[in-house]
Amino acid sequence: MRNPLEVLRIKEQEILRVKKEVDALRITAKLLGEDSKPMPEQKVDLRQVIEMP
Repeated sequence: MRNPLEVLRIKEQEILRVKKEVDALRITAKLLGEDSKPMPEQKVDLRQVIEMP
């Protein structure tokens, strides 16, 4: 039988992973959903990387 505290810890880690994935998808949806394209003089900083497991 598995230790209930260990199962709880694993489930909490899974919840955190899913929350990070949802946040990344929200950012992606915003970027893909933008109607206005940046003007040449406006630079978009795309260097931020979101680490996915």
